[in-house]
Amino acid sequence: MGCAPSSHISTTDGRQRSSLVLDTVERDGDLTSLEPPRTALPDVANHKPKDGTDNDISWTRGSRDTGQLAGRKVSGRRNSCLKLGTMRIPHEPIKILLSFSREDAQSNAWTWAARKLGNSSTLYRNSESAGEAFSINQHQLVIVDRRHSNRTAEADQLVRCIRATPGGRHAVVIAVVKRSLLEREENSVQSLLEIGYDRCYPESGSLGACLNELTTLLCGEISSRRRLKAAEAVMSVLEMSRELVTITDQNHIVQYINPACERILGYSMQDLANQNIVDLLRVEGVKFDVADATLLAQKKGREWEGTMFYRRKTGDSVPLFTRVISLNVDGIPDRPEHVVLMKEAPPLLADKFTSNDLGGDLYPLARGSLRSIRKPSYDVRSINSEVGNVLRRQSLARLHSLAIEAPITKVINILAALQESSPAHVAQTLDKVIDILRSAELYSPPIFDTKGKSDDPVATDLLAALLQGPRQSNAGVRRSSNESAARVTPTALARPLLPTGSNLAVPIQLRDLLETDSEWSFDVIKLEKLTGKRPLVWAGLTILSRFDVPRTLGCDEVTLQNWLTLIESHYHSSNSYHNSTHAADVLQSTAYFLVRPRIKDLLDPLEQAASLIAAITHDIDHPGKTSAFLCNSGSDLAILYNDLCVLESHHAALTFKLTLSDDRVNIFKNLDPDTYREIRKIIIDMVLATEMTKHFEHLSKFVNVFTKPLTKEDEYNIDDLNVSNLSTAENITLVRRMLIKCADISNPVRPLKICIEWTRRIVEEYFSQTDEENMRGLPLVMAQFERSTCSVPKSQIGFIDFFVSDMFDAWDAFIEIPELMNHLKLNYEYWKQLEVKGLTGIPPEDSYNNLDEQLRVQDDRIDEKDETVQDFL
Repeated sequence: MGCAPSSHISTTDGRQRSSLVLDTVERDGDLTSLEPPRTALPDVANHKPKDGTDNDISWTRGSRDTGQLAGRKVSGRRNSCLKLGTMRIPHEPIKILLSFSREDAQSNAWTWAARKLGNSSTLYRNSESAGEAFSINQHQLVIVDRRHSNRTAEADQLVRCIRATPGGRHAVVIAVVKRSLLEREENSVQSLLEIGYDRCYPESGSLGACLNELTTLLCGEISSRRRLKAAEAVMSVLEMSRELVTITDQNHIVQYINPACERILGYSMQDLANQNIVDLLRVEGVKFDVADATLLAQKKGREWEGTMFYRRKTGDSVPLFTRVISLNVDGIPDRPEHVVLMKEAPPLLADKFTSNDLGGDLYPLARGSLRSIRKPSYDVRSINSEVGNVLRRQSLARLHSLAIEAPITKVINILAALQESSPAHVAQTLDKVIDILRSAELYSPPIFDTKGKSDDPVATDLLAALLQGPRQSNAGVRRSSNESAARVTPTALARPLLPTGSNLAVPIQLRDLLETDSEWSFDVIKLEKLTGKRPLVWAGLTILSRFDVPRTLGCDEVTLQNWLTLIESHYHSSNSYHNSTHAADVLQSTAYFLVRPRIKDLLDPLEQAASLIAAITHDIDHPGKTSAFLCNSGSDLAILYNDLCVLESHHAALTFKLTLSDDRVNIFKNLDPDTYREIRKIIIDMVLATEMTKHFEHLSKFVNVFTKPLTKEDEYNIDDLNVSNLSTAENITLVRRMLIKCADISNPVRPLKICIEWTRRIVEEYFSQTDEENMRGLPLVMAQFERSTCSVPKSQIGFIDFFVSDMFDAWDAFIEIPELMNHLKLNYEYWKQLEVKGLTGIPPEDSYNNLDEQLRVQDDRIDEKDETVQDFL
């Protein structure tokens, strides 16, 4: 394979002398001695630049590799960098490929110009060797001799080959043509540009002409290609970003979306190209769209952020925390050239598409330790490492971009951001404002703060009675654990305490199952089968005894057992979901949460007992229909409770009606009046908190109080949350509400087999309600739950996205429940897989009766992530 001669020109001993050495090279397979070219090379070694300095250059031309430059002190070269926004691209000598069939004045002129400007050049005499050299060295400039008619086809094929080579589009390709071609009165270069040439250079052996042409290329076309290559590197970062990035023009016509956006919204770039994003992704019923956000961004100074809804290709909508940035590259005010939308995906959607590398695996573990139910592991928080702190910060930061953000949360976040840049006296005032906004009641004035209007106790009592009912002597005062445990009558303590069911004949299989009641993997469905659909009595006796509830209430074993039996008898076993098994499940979840360190520190024994009782009774006498159905059908309960919080009010009222109906079941009979009023208040409040219409209110209040936005001063002390400073009566109420809410809808965070069974039961109950509504001609409360058309996987995905994900994110950040969060992620993936497969109905029972192997794999995945964190740390 032919190669060009290799010529070495150098200065020696500091003297301005030159020597020309012609090496022997391989040409067409033969070693031959080269004669000097007919046109001598210029005496560049003795050439002095205008500034009087010497060029110290050792240059190689014609070897198989690109010519190398020993010295880079070259006249005329600038030391400044190319700029692409804030990116700096340093100047470096370029590699030039010369494709000439023979050496002549033209090829030597290009060689001299390259050497003059400090760049390396290589000359090849046939297209094959030139193409191979380009694929290896990726030359920035290619100069092709196209002057001879018998070589044009070969030259054009070389250019096509270069353009087809990876990286070939970044090279600048010049065609050297006869001058007469460009002097014709016709468009003679169009065909050359279509082949892949960038420009044509008219034949000229003048050294100055080639030098000036190369200088123009370096400062113009080649610099632009280098900027373009750097821009593509930036685009590659966008391609790998986990954020959803969309770029449009000033008219909101889509120009680019990254793969993360494609995966989560379901559209491809081909679907969105040249489409108006406002029209395409608009959600029906939502007035605020991208166009409105862009206007706000321009008014606020190029940027706006907040939660926006986007319609996915599947037809459903998803809320995404979005930053809308109005860009103007030219700097002309009020005339944006591009609009950039940067959207944060909900955690579960983001985790669905993470990579399998270490960073992707660490993402869902950001809240601390990962405890497998089969194997213990390190607690990430216990390791004093920067990694643990960073991951923890990311976890809490996500809580301030909830999928559905309450207005009060937005206000508090705005004020917190303003506080950081305010003077000290303003920051202190804003701190008081934020504390007021975090209070549970914004519109109820402090009753006993009359601002000097009246000190009359009669007037004060009247005001208290009218605004909040009877005043309790111990309102707002936290009790000690010893105090709460001792507030029972002395006679009660003489009664025998519950001996963990020793008076009952307990089958071995049932006893073994009940011994696992403190584990999250506890199988309440199995308990239902072993007890003949009477799981609440057995779970209640076991768990209430473990928490020493009989001692706290001064209650004996017989009374407690009678009470549990009475309560369970008022749950409807005909309901597929809202039955005593669900109550036992919520009880076990509540007990699991109560032993978490922060909850254990916050709640005293009386509050723990109240929480367990609320869990047991929270759905008593549930008819298997929603409150909206009862209102639409004109039921007696809806009339009794004025269509307001119908079911939850009934559950709370019936609990105390049954409990107080007979001393043989009255577990509160030994409490003093103040203690009874307090536990009654807690139970009622917790049962009413399970009403889903108040879901976002309770969640927002909890997030505002217990996940305060981080400041620069405390961003490295996230784990040092001082719970005692938050232990006010109002804040404890928020914790109790959050606890029972999480326990009530904990099905999606259960192990997969249990999660699927609960899903089957709840959708069957909803189907039955829709069937009855259709039969009776009532309004459809949940029209999507038509038995023949409902997509069960989509319903579960939506429920997790809108209700479960944000709530358990906040709960996990507060009490750390990594095992539950991993179940949530894996269960979410299961429903997504069913959706992708096009399955819509209830999963058949035999499809998950043999999930032991899947559960084993699920546990192994948790263990593998655990080991990954250990190895990394």
